[in-house]
Amino acid sequence: MAVTETTTESWGSRLGSSIKGVLFGFLLFIIGFPVLFCNEGRSVKTAKALDEGEGACIPVESIAKVDPEMEGQLVHMTGRADTKDVLTDDQFGVSATAIALKRTTEMFQWVEHSKTEEKKNMGGSVTKTTTYTYKQEWREDAIDSSGFKEAGHDNPGFVEFPSEERRAANVTFGAFRLNEKQIVRIGSAQAYAFPTDFVCKVSRVQRQGGTILVPNKATRDNEKNVRDVASQPRVGDMRVTFSVIMPHDISLVAKQKGDSFVGYIAKTKKKVDLLSDGIKDAAEMFEDARDANATLTWFVRIGGFILMFFGLSMILKPLSVLADVLPFLGNIVEFGVGLVAGLIALVCSLVTIAIAWIFYRPVLGILLLAIAGAICFLVWKKRKGGGAAAAPAPAAPVA
Repeated sequence: MAVTETTTESWGSRLGSSIKGVLFGFLLFIIGFPVLFCNEGRSVKTAKALDEGEGACIPVESIAKVDPEMEGQLVHMTGRADTKDVLTDDQFGVSATAIALKRTTEMFQWVEHSKTEEKKNMGGSVTKTTTYTYKQEWREDAIDSSGFKEAGHDNPGFVEFPSEERRAANVTFGAFRLNEKQIVRIGSAQAYAFPTDFVCKVSRVQRQGGTILVPNKATRDNEKNVRDVASQPRVGDMRVTFSVIMPHDISLVAKQKGDSFVGYIAKTKKKVDLLSDGIKDAAEMFEDARDANATLTWFVRIGGFILMFFGLSMILKPLSVLADVLPFLGNIVEFGVGLVAGLIALVCSLVTIAIAWIFYRPVLGILLLAIAGAICFLVWKKRKGGGAAAAPAPAAPVA
């Protein structure tokens, strides 16, 4: 099953669209500068906060009791995150004494896939051929089929039992209580183990290991309609799995406040509040936080470069559209535009990052500038000396 749609856009229309895109491209290009600059500031402030926090962090050997002397101090603790809260999924009747209970639902539904091919024509017009194909797949989000190009691929439009997660409100950590933001960061999920006497509240379901197979509502309402959902799925069928986060050991770096914790505010105004699953010492936790900071910094750097690149590509797009009157010439100009946009975006990104370094790390920035200046001076001096040494001797007079 496939539908093919062919459209042709004239050269004038393409040129008008590209000119309209120049303003948006300029906006993307400009946005790239503060994104890169602020990212360096965030990275430096976070790094300094982690250094300050590691220097101020005090290891606490036992969490069995609250030590008043540690009040207001940044502490490192390890121990069991525990809870007595019983989390229940009322629709399915699943319950567990756990830190978190998550239901993941996938629905069998139609999915539209599209593939577009472009062909440039003499005179600058472009013919686009888009092929739409349809396939039934398990997807977690409901897919709206009202906009499908071909009729006959109807989806329910909503998931009857959508995915959801419940978290315990009360999680203890020895003699302490974890706050809500800390509870949310606890991980190490595992598959839910159904008890032997489990009875699902949803009627006429089928269970295959840890998966509950739920026929669509039309099938459930018709008692004579009996089929195996696993081997004969239909649109609207659902497969539901459950996972839990059970009480387990965690490691914590935070500021002690009474019998709970808050984030430690460093001099850079950045917060230090670390939590890891398992037993980790403070040095390892701070190293992990530094790695996460470095990873985020590089992601944003690449994102800032992409903003500048796409912005410049849109600004220069009219040039390649103008040249598309002759398709081969347009391809050459398009390649050149992409190359120029990439080089300018790279230079602008590097310069912005360098200026941010000088602003946020003046000592290191000035040192780098001094080294760069010294290298340039030595190269210039060597070339000047070499040029003087290589000067040709005056020619002898001819008799």
